[in-house]
Amino acid sequence: SLNYSRRQVLETREINEVLPNITFNIPQKYPFRGKIASSEQKWYEFIGYNYSGQFQNNRDKREGQLKIRGGMQHNINLSASPKIGYISITPNFRYQEKWYNKRIEQSFVKSSFSGQDSLVTNDVKEINFVRTFSMGVGASTRFYGIFQPNMLGINSIRHTVNPSISYNYQPDFSKSHWGYYGTYKDSTGKEIMYNKYQNEIFGGASSGEQQNLSFSVSNIFEMKTAVDPTDTTSKEKKIQLLNLDASISYNLAADSVKFSRLNLGYRTQIGDWLNLSGNSVYSLYESNETGQEINQFLINNKKGLLRLTNFQFSLSTTLSGEKLRSQEKDEGEVHLPEGEFELGRADRKIYQGLYDDSDPDFTIPWDISLSYNYVMDKSSPTSTRSFSNMSGSLNFNLTPAWKFSVTGSYDFDKKEFSAPQVKISRDLHCWLMNFTWNPIGTFTGYRFEIRVKAPQLQDLKVTKQDQFYEGR
Repeated sequence: SLNYSRRQVLETREINEVLPNITFNIPQKYPFRGKIASSEQKWYEFIGYNYSGQFQNNRDKREGQLKIRGGMQHNINLSASPKIGYISITPNFRYQEKWYNKRIEQSFVKSSFSGQDSLVTNDVKEINFVRTFSMGVGASTRFYGIFQPNMLGINSIRHTVNPSISYNYQPDFSKSHWGYYGTYKDSTGKEIMYNKYQNEIFGGASSGEQQNLSFSVSNIFEMKTAVDPTDTTSKEKKIQLLNLDASISYNLAADSVKFSRLNLGYRTQIGDWLNLSGNSVYSLYESNETGQEINQFLINNKKGLLRLTNFQFSLSTTLSGEKLRSQEKDEGEVHLPEGEFELGRADRKIYQGLYDDSDPDFTIPWDISLSYNYVMDKSSPTSTRSFSNMSGSLNFNLTPAWKFSVTGSYDFDKKEFSAPQVKISRDLHCWLMNFTWNPIGTFTGYRFEIRVKAPQLQDLKVTKQDQFYEGR
């Protein structure tokens, strides 16, 4: 893809341009696989690779001075996924190369005016290559346990366990033999290390060796209901009861505090309308007064095995009316092959991340969403902070082509409502009109917009807004 962008501040005449930004990629390919798929594949047929590249050139003009920074980066990933018995092995190798025509040099020099030392940064114009790599290997398996009570309408309960372990390594690229970092001495004689490519577009190489050994296990509890023999319309139902995940890692390259924090996550759903999820984080170490972990295990000080540091819980529900069949049918009557129409919908989701709001769904006559969130932070042993809020939204069709929406939230700690947002949308066939209004709050204001529906052309629009509006 090829992109160009320009930002200009009329008051200061500051101009920021990206001319151009070119990206290209090769999706995952398996060079050793034959054209005809085989039921028994050799181990080397699982070897695959993908590639992505980017070229970018930035032009910044400020106070009459033009600064140009450009570069190109390449990413190559090699991976494989063979199976040894019931265990999946996933080795990987990642290589990255960056091309620049500049780098920096830093030094302390004495000023001829003040007589004091000051840090001076100079650009060195020459062709530079920054080459980095990392590698790793993972192993995972899956096993099941089934319990068949055959009572209370329950046919069976299945427990799926998916444990995995992985090892990742990346060398310390700040060491002198790589040549990516330089040093200078400050006014006290202390040697300071700096990244020679910290001002470049894609940055330089990371510092610090990484050797992480990670462990994780996911649990899925499911239930299958029994069929009522007296009811001919009775069918089996599969219900997911609970998802429970845990993960922790061990840094072999760290001098101290080698274990990461233990993460526990859970998710469940009650019926089709209530979702519950949460996450808790535990530490194996003692902490100082600022909450920073120190190299002392809790269990050695007879304080138990784990210490809760963070907790998060959320509860959400959504109720909506049935889709309008007439509009759903009209949407399907698009003069494109079915595959192309579906691709357009997928593209729309990708492009939504670049723009303010997703398109309103006029096929749903109404919907109500409510969510409650609670967060507790106990990182510091001397204090506990907690936050909780409830948010909600209401959307309904005034007519088949007009939709009204309102959103808002309430902060239980501050005991106040946040600024609500009101939105009115109008379906104009190939175009869409949106009017958004923030009646109160810091960003009080409005925004009026008419734009093309097609996701590839969403920059084709007319917008009017007041100077205080920033949207959300």
